Amino acid sequence: MPQLGRAASPGLLIEVARMAEEAGFDDVWTADHVAVPTDLEGMPSFFPEPVPLLSAVAAHTDRVGLGTSVLIPAYRNPMQFAKQWATLDWLAPGRTILGVGAGWLEPEFEACGVPMVRRAQRLDDYLGGWQAAWSGATEYQSEHFSFTGVRVNPRPATPIPVWVGGSSPGALRRAARCDGWMGTWAPPEVFAERLALLRAEQDRLGRAPGDTTISIHMELRLGDPLADAGRWSVVGDGYGDREMVVGDVDHIARTLVPYIDAGLEHVLLVPLAPTPHDWHHHVQTLTHLLGQPIDP
Repeated sequence: MPQLGRAASPGLLIEVARMAEEAGFDDVWTADHVAVPTDLEGMPSFFPEPVPLLSAVAAHTDRVGLGTSVLIPAYRNPMQFAKQWATLDWLAPGRTILGVGAGWLEPEFEACGVPMVRRAQRLDDYLGGWQAAWSGATEYQSEHFSFTGVRVNPRPATPIPVWVGGSSPGALRRAARCDGWMGTWAPPEVFAERLALLRAEQDRLGRAPGDTTISIHMELRLGDPLADAGRWSVVGDGYGDREMVVGDVDHIARTLVPYIDAGLEHVLLVPLAPTPHDWHHHVQTLTHLLGQPIDP
């Protein structure tokens, strides 16, 4: 969704979410940065908090899923966040998708007063504690998150789907235990190699391939490419190992073919659209991907 940069506004955010829902898209997404370093070129500091944005969208939609891609749990008090996300799910029952990552931006960890070391273990501890609290447990013990003798209500009526972002071996192992994997954009052969590692870990855990939704970000631009100065995501929030996809909707469809052949099940389309008109054009045009056979 249009969350940051020049195009962002509450009205456009809600317009795009409603357009996406009416067109038949499965879900809409927000990203997460709490404190953007001043020397990080290419990323705007105007970066609204994802959960309030999803709450606003929940009030103006009925069906579309609401996700974070991805939220960094380490930046937040885990008990307070357990209540915050459960409340979001209460506002939009069964529609939330909690996409999480371990984090990578050291100055942001410092600004949030959290050590970057052992961030993967912190993520695992937070996830375990949230799932315990949301299931009604009154105690949980771990290195980074513990509680006893308390409850969190409202509780989600159904389990919150947890999708793991990233493409490191650790992220792939974690995703194999969770409900979804959000891979960074990479060449098809690299994507296939990463997916093979995830599948091997699923086999080791005794989980079926269908237990984890396989997704990837596709950063794209319909029409002419933007100049570098307009590409707000090329630093930090760039989506992986190759350039964004530029062209018409048929080219985007053809680009997806080898990923689908390798096992892709879900794609998060990330338009580079610097104006409201550009956003409307991208969403309206990308609807042609929905429900259509994709041929090489």
